[in-house]
Formats: sequence, C-alpha cells, structure tokens
Amino acid sequence: MSNPKDKYEPKPIKSVLKDIIAQKPLKKGVQQIRICNAWAETMGEHIASYTDEVRFSHNTLYVTLHSAPLKMELSYGLDDLVKRINEHLEGNYVQKIALI
Repeated sequence: MSNPKDKYEPKPIKSVLKDIIAQKPLKKGVQQIRICNAWAETMGEHIASYTDEVRFSHNTLYVTLHSAPLKMELSYGLDDLVKRINEHLEGNYVQKIALI
C-alpha cells in the first residue's frame, strides 16, 4: 500500500505563491500594484514625496503631484519616464503617463 505522504511533495513557498498569483483575477490586481509602485521605485524618494496618488488604467499611469514646478519639469521628459518604468517592470505595460 502506498503512503499518503508520497502524494504530496513539499514545494517551495515561492512556487506556491507564484501559482496563486497566476490565477486570472489576482494577476491583474498584483500587476497594477507593481506598476503603481514602479513610479516611486524609479523616480526616487524625493519625487515620491511630492506624489499624492498613482493610478494605472488602460495602459496609462496617472500621477497626481502637488508641486506645479515639478509637474512642469517632468512633463518635458514623459517619453523617457515611460521607457524607464517599462525597463524597471521588464515589460511594455505603460504606454503613457498623465501628470495631474
């Protein structure tokens, strides 16, 4: 007779979490969180401190800033910012950044 413990081999927690996140409803939500967090990670603490809100919808990253001069300065290099964020995410997720 076979031992019931033979059926279940231990898996690394990383593998189990990856399987859970790969489920369709969770994958989209986790992806949106990663994309929103990429703003602060690529821009640094200084610019993140002027950021009020970051949202991602329909391939556009909406960033609310409470500094008009910073908003104006960043608006000149939006294409480079899109490229930097997509490189950080290792994919082509963000098509446009809208500064609000």
